[in-house]
Amino acid sequence: MTEDGEVYEPETYEEAMRSPECEKLKQATIEEMDSMKKNDTWDVIDKPEGKRVIGCKWIFKRKAGIPGVEPPRYKARFVAKGFSQREGIDY
Repeated sequence: MTEDGEVYEPETYEEAMRSPECEKLKQATIEEMDSMKKNDTWDVIDKPEGKRVIGCKWIFKRKAGIPGVEPPRYKARFVAKGFSQREGIDY
């Protein structure tokens, strides 16, 4: 929690792995990768010669859950930095 009572959400993967909730966040990253594989939206490939790579990052969220009914949930999303794409070149 932050000083104003807000839930702290790490900005980077490295921050997440240093946080007190790292095991829960690590499990969330595993669930995200499993989901991408299951939905066939993820392939590991060799970078084509002469092509640049679009960056990516992890987004972490803590969902409050329902007090007394459901514990807090931890979500992780792996996203491309689409703002770095160039029309006609990257898509």
